Amino acid sequence: MLWLSFILTFLVSFGTIIAMRPVAEKIGLVDKPNYRKRHQGAIPLLGGISLFMGNLCFYLLQWDQTRLPWLYLFSITVLLVIGLLDDRFDLSAALRAVIQAALSVAMIYFGKLSLDNLGQIIGPFQVTLGAVGFVITVLATIAVINAFNMIDGIDGLLGGLSSVGFAAMGILLILDNQWDLAIWCFALIVALIPYSMFNLCIPFGKKFKIFMGDSGSTLIGFTMIWILLLSTQGRGHPMNPVTALWIIAIPLIDMIAVIYRRVRKGKSPFKPDRLHVHHLMVRAGLTSRQAFLVITAFAALCAGFGILGEVFYINEWLMFIAFILLFFFYLYSITRAWRITRFIRRVKRRASRKKKIA
Repeated sequence: MLWLSFILTFLVSFGTIIAMRPVAEKIGLVDKPNYRKRHQGAIPLLGGISLFMGNLCFYLLQWDQTRLPWLYLFSITVLLVIGLLDDRFDLSAALRAVIQAALSVAMIYFGKLSLDNLGQIIGPFQVTLGAVGFVITVLATIAVINAFNMIDGIDGLLGGLSSVGFAAMGILLILDNQWDLAIWCFALIVALIPYSMFNLCIPFGKKFKIFMGDSGSTLIGFTMIWILLLSTQGRGHPMNPVTALWIIAIPLIDMIAVIYRRVRKGKSPFKPDRLHVHHLMVRAGLTSRQAFLVITAFAALCAGFGILGEVFYINEWLMFIAFILLFFFYLYSITRAWRITRFIRRVKRRASRKKKIA
């Protein structure tokens, strides 16, 4: 029955894309090229609707095992609608942040999900947040939602990074025998597969290409923080809070680093630009497909390191220090991106010359 649920989840996600494509084109739910977006033509923004329908399908088929709270279903419905409106009419960042904050507050009060304990990240002592945990939870929720929204810059990347995150959580949940929650994580990956196929033009070609849109990226981010809070807080949690940082390392670090660079240059932290790691890799000479594979592979390594930390009981403070070092290495690298870009281009030119000589 479970495999049938997975198959039907895939088919519903796939069918939603096929059915909604002409509707999206008719109502203008498409992404058009501009100075930041270099794609050709108007691309339908259907990934969010597809993921939502696949997620809902799995819930209805496995409701007796999954039992997702109505608050979660209500929240992702709100995020889907707001995301679709943003994709179509370009809502202000402030309005979106207010709605995300409101859903965070509802998650805390009605869903009883909050970030109360950071674990032993500064030594043998538990870091508890107390009353300030309310504010930290709201900020963390908004941060994770927007981290996945901001990383969606080249084909395949959002699907790849979110799949890495859901897979890592699924593995850790299985190791803790929390099968129901683990199966939901893998069902989310199944629901993402049709989007990734169309987004990467495999096997249907560029004619049927789609994008995720804000409706999908915000849904992914909210679902990610929901599962992470379920998994890292409370008694008998299956993973340590610091492990969550490693599971979503690339989207989180990239967002913080990009905001830092924008503020440092006197720009609005919410104004889009081409300073993300995937843009820098493409500028260095990689194709968008190569950049997608490199970043996703590195994200998988980070998530794998987080899993190893859990399996081998590595001290949480060591894992936290390692994450901080990774962040500063990342920040150092992108602030000197022009040097790295020049070095990569020089290496590629030398390799090209050697091939010609040979």
